[in-house]
Amino acid sequence: MEKLKVLIVDDEHLIRNLIRMRIDWAQEGFEIVGEASNAHEAMELVEQQKPDVILTDIYMPNIDGIEFSRSVMEKHPQIKIVVISGHDEFEYAQQSIKIGVFDFLLKPIRAADLLLVTNKLKQKIEEDRSREGELARLREELTRNLPYLREKFLLQWLQGTLTREDIREQAEYFQLPAFRQEAPYQIAVIEITPFSEKHTEEQLILLGMACKRKIEFFFQRDPLVTMLSDTRNQFVLISFRQEGDLAGVCEALIDRLIDSPEGLVTIGLGRTRYSLQEGHLGYQEACRAIRYKAFVGNNQVICYEDMVGSRGETYRANPELLRELQFYISVGSSEGASEILEQIFDVSFSSVSQFRMAAMDVIHECQRAAMEQQLGSEQGLDKEMLVSIITADNLPELVQILKRCILTVSNAIQTRRQAKEGNLIHQVQAYLEQNLGDPGVGLASTAAAFFVSPGHLGRLMKKETGQTFVEYLTNLRMKKAECLLKTTDFKGYEIGEQVGISDPHYFSILFKKATGRSMNEYRSAR
Repeated sequence: MEKLKVLIVDDEHLIRNLIRMRIDWAQEGFEIVGEASNAHEAMELVEQQKPDVILTDIYMPNIDGIEFSRSVMEKHPQIKIVVISGHDEFEYAQQSIKIGVFDFLLKPIRAADLLLVTNKLKQKIEEDRSREGELARLREELTRNLPYLREKFLLQWLQGTLTREDIREQAEYFQLPAFRQEAPYQIAVIEITPFSEKHTEEQLILLGMACKRKIEFFFQRDPLVTMLSDTRNQFVLISFRQEGDLAGVCEALIDRLIDSPEGLVTIGLGRTRYSLQEGHLGYQEACRAIRYKAFVGNNQVICYEDMVGSRGETYRANPELLRELQFYISVGSSEGASEILEQIFDVSFSSVSQFRMAAMDVIHECQRAAMEQQLGSEQGLDKEMLVSIITADNLPELVQILKRCILTVSNAIQTRRQAKEGNLIHQVQAYLEQNLGDPGVGLASTAAAFFVSPGHLGRLMKKETGQTFVEYLTNLRMKKAECLLKTTDFKGYEIGEQVGISDPHYFSILFKKATGRSMNEYRSAR
């Protein structure tokens, strides 16, 4: 600890000098920064030097030591004051203890007494400074945690657990002026979901952080809109905007949020509320509004008041439409089947389970058509597509998946009818030889070209040739490469490009693996 600053106040020069000479102040950790002969001089030095300790006599002209001490402690309560008195002034000096003086010394001043007092002073000042440092750290921690505490208050308010007095008191503390007035307000809840269901926790967190920054930036100049995150990882907006057009503002916000392709956005909007104690009701309405995305789709602002009272129809299967659907699928007309699908879903469903029942009817007709045309399971509906249908959480998404199902089955049937005689693998082999130089040729693209699934094509290739698709294609390319090495002067990378392998290093590895020799060795031996 740095040296403590001491101010000596006594109207007698000899006493001041005695105090100065009694002990080695520097060795004890003190530094005498000034002397004064009266209270007026002392007060000036107090303001200039800001001492830690003042030693003052009781009897001084005009203003005595006790009155001086009282004045100092009113302005600078952290300064420690030691009063010096004679034996006949002992009772008078005891009064100084009542006003908060740290200690007192009796004349004549002995070195041992002075050392005892200075040790007590050092210990007390160290304790005070340690406590002040701890308080400063606590204040700093409180400042850092203020956003968290503010958000905790708002979450409690949204849960309806606070009284009117609690709301006003905490809103004042957290500097939320809009809460002090009985003004209309609305609550919106923003839900961000990733495009892909196969996302990591890190990707989900990063998506939330990116959207949070955009929302904060959007409302940074609007003091009447408060944002926080709720326990469902959604963002909540509390708007006291007088114009009340929060729906329009949220539409503009969605345009900003969907600029980036990472996720889907749905905003639920509760009804206007007029009492601060109804915040939990507005929040619940906004959360319920989000559930209606099952009927309207993603990237929408959904107002709860528009949903209240809207009653959907109970789904009843239409046998005539379903028969037409099967007919169009069976003849390979995906366009006709899509039109019938639109008619089947052109109703107002009352629940998610209702439109899923309709989806199951469509799947049934697709499977019936596939079985009648003797399509293999690989050409019909795969398990992944069926799962996506069953788990689809909104109607527009479900209809699009069903259209893809219809297209898959219809195309498979049409391909089967139009297929020329001959083995599929022979056609694939001819296709590979014709497109050998295309680096994009692979199992997926080839399967798509013949309207079969990659898994089905891979199994057929293995069964007919004894090789996997990749092995067959690689061997075909290496044979072509050998031929070019024998008959041309093309460089290695040029030959690689000719056979559809644009990476020279990778091509060299494949060639040596296939022939047992490098291209230079192979060319030298020809």
